[in-house]
Amino acid sequence: MSEEREKKRPLLERFMRFLNVLAILVLLGAYAGGSISPERFWPLAFVAMAYPIIMATFLLFTLYWIFKRKWFAFLNIALLLIRSDLVFGTIGLSSANSDSSGIKVMTYNVRLFDKFNWNSDSNSKDRIISFLMKEETDILCIQEYYDVDEKVRIELSENGNQNIHLRNYFAQRENKNDFGIATISRFPMVQKGAIVLENSRSALAIFTDLKIGEDTVRVYNFHLQSIHLGNDGYEILDGLIETQHVGEVSDSKLIGGRLKGGFKKRAIQAEEIAEHIATCTYPIIVCGDFNDVPSSYTYQTIADGLNDSFSKSGKGFGFTYVRVPFFRIDNILYSDDFSSSNHKTFDESTDSDHFAVSTNLNLKD
Repeated sequence: MSEEREKKRPLLERFMRFLNVLAILVLLGAYAGGSISPERFWPLAFVAMAYPIIMATFLLFTLYWIFKRKWFAFLNIALLLIRSDLVFGTIGLSSANSDSSGIKVMTYNVRLFDKFNWNSDSNSKDRIISFLMKEETDILCIQEYYDVDEKVRIELSENGNQNIHLRNYFAQRENKNDFGIATISRFPMVQKGAIVLENSRSALAIFTDLKIGEDTVRVYNFHLQSIHLGNDGYEILDGLIETQHVGEVSDSKLIGGRLKGGFKKRAIQAEEIAEHIATCTYPIIVCGDFNDVPSSYTYQTIADGLNDSFSKSGKGFGFTYVRVPFFRIDNILYSDDFSSSNHKTFDESTDSDHFAVSTNLNLKD
């Protein structure tokens, strides 16, 4: 009887069911990719990275089945809601108000303040600094910080952010220039430290204990392993985004190989940072350039037990990487000691290849 019913189904409907089943398998692969280290099985990291596209595909299938009044719609919705954290990590639907009270926190990869004039615009650095001055943050975490003779630090200190914790990408070398990551705050810094990430010279992680009123709050700031595609790699990637295919086998090997290496290195770095966070007894704020999306193993490892300001108080898509439209790789996380409001992604400026992200945090009583 069931075979007869199947034969009577329209060909299009059977084809859509087949495609939907394939989409389910891919979705489950994305879920697994956030839980299984790329060190153990790296192909799942690629699937997890594509979660925003997978979710969009699922929503299209769901609309189709709703129109057809078929039970597949309920199955799709249930499978998405199993990991509702990923849904709300991709689309911000917060009803939180735009309360601007509390501690204003910002994270921003400034791409060396455009030192090498990638934008072919000599005013990029001045605009970035003017933007940071205008925003008047209480805690500012910068990745790819670059300063000569403390000129940037002096300018930013005019807002009252006198305290800085900086670590150089080449900390083991003598280097007169400040080139690394920096945590800048108007709050007193009572302790500074670094998490040594053994497998990379271009990844850094620091922690800074701030005295805020009667409380001590620990701020983590890090820049995890970059992909390092280079100009050729980004040209290939741009072509892939526009045309949906890669022209040469060597092109796919270039992108795939560098992504694979980055996934593996970030996995180890994330585990080291998560272990350090787990030992902290203070209220925690985590800022950084994860170089991985919320569905990734990297993000899931660090964010375990923490809250994401975008999920809690953000709206829209919140993508933070200029070169790839669906990448949200810059994040502010926090422990349950805080509540979040007024999450913002400053996507109107492309002076850096990242957008700045800010939120307001209030310590709970």
